[in-house]
Amino acid sequence: MKYFKLFSFFGLTLFSFTSLGAGKITAIWHSGPDDPSHANVIQIQIEGGFAQEINAEGCNPNYAAIRNTQERQHMISYLLTAYATKERVGVVLNPADIYYTNGGRCTISRIFSVN
Repeated sequence: MKYFKLFSFFGLTLFSFTSLGAGKITAIWHSGPDDPSHANVIQIQIEGGFAQEINAEGCNPNYAAIRNTQERQHMISYLLTAYATKERVGVVLNPADIYYTNGGRCTISRIFSVN
């Protein structure tokens, strides 16, 4: 019973993450610090868009980004590798962090492989 609960927890967790958007990255935009609309982010699109689940309510279904900070360089490196190798990725959007208010574009708090 103990293992069943553990597997159930991980299964539900994985389902909730992948339901927020999974697919190949189809486009990347790199914005510098002087970009007037959304500075210092790496914005992406994925095939099929980002699902509008309850945890991502209010987030744009077409665009999401990772903030270009020292703490997120590992995520940016992974994103670029996934794009170059056409690996399918999943993302978890953060509706509490909007990087472009004119369209509800949310940042990515987690990116992972779904192959």
